[in-house]
Amino acid sequence: MNIMMRRLLPLVLATVVPPTLGAQSVFDSQLRFAPQFIQYRIKSPANETISELAVPVFVSIPFGSSFTFDVGTSYANAKVTTGATTSQISGLTDTQLRGNLSLGTDFVVLTAGVNLPTGRSSATLDQLSAAGRIASDFLAFPISSLGTGFAATGGLAIARPVGDWNLGFGGAVRHASTYDPFNVPGQSIRFTPGDEYRARVGVDHTLGAGRFSLGLTYSAYGNDDAGGSIYNTGNRLIAQTAITNTYNDVDVTLAGYDLFRASGHYASGDQAGKENILNGYLGLGLHTLGTVIEPSIEFRQWLQFIPGTAAGGVNTADRSQISVLGTLGLRARIDMMGLSIYPSGGYTLGSVAVLDDQSVQRHADMTGFRGQLAVRFAP
Repeated sequence: MNIMMRRLLPLVLATVVPPTLGAQSVFDSQLRFAPQFIQYRIKSPANETISELAVPVFVSIPFGSSFTFDVGTSYANAKVTTGATTSQISGLTDTQLRGNLSLGTDFVVLTAGVNLPTGRSSATLDQLSAAGRIASDFLAFPISSLGTGFAATGGLAIARPVGDWNLGFGGAVRHASTYDPFNVPGQSIRFTPGDEYRARVGVDHTLGAGRFSLGLTYSAYGNDDAGGSIYNTGNRLIAQTAITNTYNDVDVTLAGYDLFRASGHYASGDQAGKENILNGYLGLGLHTLGTVIEPSIEFRQWLQFIPGTAAGGVNTADRSQISVLGTLGLRARIDMMGLSIYPSGGYTLGSVAVLDDQSVQRHADMTGFRGQLAVRFAP
């Protein structure tokens, strides 16, 4: 399975409970853009530098109190350098259109989305490394793929108060069309992604001056078809939680998620290993200098299970490997001339499981940094 063929997951249920729409007309539209740069250096034996410049742009337009239309796209430039070899891919991404229709008093929200293939869905041989590296769930680049072909998504979310709690649940289906993932002279491999089915349930509750929320999402995938070779990437289960509160005029956010991907299978019929990514985040909001300064710390662990093989009379045992990273971050908020500006940055230290030239498992030290300037304009 080539990592480039990962599907871009649709943004169907943004929150546990559908929000009440305060906007009433197109004059309440919002424009958001967030240029950011991320770079990781993975040391010996990989000796690899991975970077991405991403400029996402998002517009939300309300039409009355019940319907909101969103449109978003991005520019991305990804680059991987290994010794004297460079792989680079850049351009616009696909354009995502989404409409949300609220029924009643927002207890029911219908969502429909379309992924327009405005981005580069085919990669040349010298672009494959860059296209594959940014697709890593562990490194979590803001843009994981420039293009995945035409796709459509439909979803339904329902929320109800249950005593002092809010309960929400919903589901969505995504169907994608066939496209060419590789641009290789003399070869043509058509890729047809399997359908995705997603179910989500969540609860939230007030907690002092903040809130507690918990969500669980299950995604099931049909078989992918790459030029007649059938394989499956494995279903996913994601648990998310967040706690916010204020103590002595300090805003505290404690959040985390756990992403588990079940075993799939390769086109050969062999089993593909399962994996788990665990992430924790602690952020503080310090009210000072007329603004809010937010230092944060984040930890992430990637546990991979690799099934053993039996080929050519040689048996290899099942094994596992762990990669970890920690990030210290700092963000601020500046309000001026109708703009909300959020400059932020972070520095990362970690260790990544790799194979050396003799296919022996080792760990490579990793460092990284990121910078972002998120801007929201609401006239």
